[in-house]
Formats: sequence, C-alpha cells, structure tokens
Amino acid sequence: MNHLVKTSKNLLLNNSNNNVKLLKRGFASEAQVASVMAHADKREAERLERKKRAIEASKREDTRSNGSKLMEKFKVPRIIDLQDPQIQKEDPSILKNMERARKRIKEVDMRTPRAADPKYQDKYKYTSGVIIERFPSLNPLPNEIEKTYMESYERLQEIVRRDPIRFVSIVEDLPEFKEESRDKKDENLQDEFEEDFSKFTPESRETEADIKNDRKSLDRQLDKSLYLIINKSGSRYDWQFPSTNWVKGESMKNTAERSLRDSLGSNWKYFIPSQAPCGVYKYNVEDDVQELIKAQGIKEFFYRAHYFGGNFQINPKIVKDYLWVTKDELKEYFDEDYYNETVKLIFDDCYYAYVKTSQ
Repeated sequence: MNHLVKTSKNLLLNNSNNNVKLLKRGFASEAQVASVMAHADKREAERLERKKRAIEASKREDTRSNGSKLMEKFKVPRIIDLQDPQIQKEDPSILKNMERARKRIKEVDMRTPRAADPKYQDKYKYTSGVIIERFPSLNPLPNEIEKTYMESYERLQEIVRRDPIRFVSIVEDLPEFKEESRDKKDENLQDEFEEDFSKFTPESRETEADIKNDRKSLDRQLDKSLYLIINKSGSRYDWQFPSTNWVKGESMKNTAERSLRDSLGSNWKYFIPSQAPCGVYKYNVEDDVQELIKAQGIKEFFYRAHYFGGNFQINPKIVKDYLWVTKDELKEYFDEDYYNETVKLIFDDCYYAYVKTSQ
C-alpha cells in the first residue's frame, strides 16, 4: 500500500487528471490526495516566485565593474581578505589560524634582538643573492628502499608477463616432439649476442675530479646538483651565495643579475626563471654595523638560477675564491644561521630523478 501511495504522489504532482482516477480506484484516500495537492501547489508557488525574482533581477542595471563581471563569468578565484568579517564568518577556522600565526610572529620578534638606536628600528638594508645550480647529468643511485621496491616490481612483472601454461606447450617441449633441424642458427646468434654484451663495460660514474675531490670542477658528482658559493671580500660570512646591495631604481632581479656580472663576468650562460625571489633571509647586525649602514639589519632576497655553460671571469676585488659543492657539502662552509635559512630553498637531488621519470 505504501508503494502505491508513493507512486500516486508522483503521478499527482505531474498530472492533476490522475487525482480523480487514483481516488476512484482506491489507491489513495482523500486526505492523502489533498496533502499531495497542497504540496504540489506550494512547489508551483515557489517556482513562480523564483521566476518573478529572476525577471526583476534581469531588468535591474548591473553596476558592477567589467572586471567583476569577467571574474564571475570565467570563475576567476577572487583574492580573499582574511580580515574581512564576512570571510571569517564563512570559515571560522581562519580566526584560529590567524591567531596562531600572530603568536608565532610574536615569538620570533621576542627572540630577535632590538635595534640599539630607536631611529633604526624596523629599518632594513636590502640585498639580492643568487643560488646558481648545475643540474645533474646522471640519475642518482637508488637507495635501499628503492632497490627493494624495484626487485619486488621486477618479480611481479615476471609473473604478470609469464605465458599461461598449456598442455600443447608441455607436449611440444618434449624431446620426441622437437624438430631435429630446429634453430641451430638462432642459438648461435644468441651466443654471439651474449658474447658481445659481456665485452661491454659501462663508463665509471666516478670522474677524475671526484677522485681528486676538486671542488672547483664541474666534472664531479654527476648524479647530484652542484651549487656555486664564493668567498667574498668584506662579507660577514666566510662563504655565501653571490649577492650584492640593492640600488634604488632597479628591481631585485636586476640586482641579482648585477651581482653575477660584477663577481663572475659575462662570458657564461645562466637563466633566472622567475621574476620573484624564492625566499628572504632577514637578520639583525651588530651596533657598530647598524651605525655604518643606518639600518637595524639586512633583508636578503634569493633567486634561483640555472647554469648552462661558459667560463667565469673572477673579479679579485670582490671574490677571493669560489667552489661548486653539493647540498650536503654546504654545511661544511656556511655559518649555521645562514645554512638553516638557505638550505630550505634548495631541492633534493631525488626531485630531478622524479622529474625525468615522470616526463
């Protein structure tokens, strides 16, 4: 009976002539028919109201800017102002995250020494540095986990590719069913191929520069990225990435390119892929240095660059020495604070192996 009542409701909503038929046949009572009809009238009234509002909205003049119309038409995500009360109302977690961020910023500010002279408070001198990278030319050797995975994968593939066992194949492999003149030539060819392959010796992954540990050479650590570091005259650090001071009127990227030209010359090729820096390192300096630079500290903006060949023309007035080192070797040369801030801006070597295999 319930199934019939449900069926009758659907029919009543779509065709009012069925009301009388269902009522006469006894499939629904008068109260059920009246309830369904009231529901249908309510839905029809709501539909007419929506249609009326849509017509009125289309007649109103759209005072929005063309940019807002385009953003709505092409569903361009809008920039969210986290301080907007409406946004905070839509997502209550925003307030919690902002409060947590303010707390962390306050903790960092408490640990950061304040400027000795109030006139230099929150004033910083800007510099721009470049992380120059020579890409690896060999895939890195697999670690233990990768070796175990590849062995398991190869065993699985052997099982998947194995031909199904058939009785005919078993019979054909019996000696009495083999042809006497069968494939002597093919067997000889196979022996020749195996003999030729046995003579092949792959090139060593270790170069002469690796043996001598020549860290000025690019012909070393071919399965890893190398990064250029310099020993700069007059710098607070013994070793660092190439950098120079920002001059008013030029962009930070122009400052980064100028630091490379001034330190290493122009007879080599490089590429800085982004107009924006990949990171910023902010630190305060000693009182005597503050008086010298008229600022509380320094903000150094770092750009990533790719080395594509050429020879350096070292400027001895700026650069005392230079080295090409791996990510792990940076710790041997950098100060602790400088290393902790810059190592986060460098990819692991396994990243490039993933990029090559996924292409």
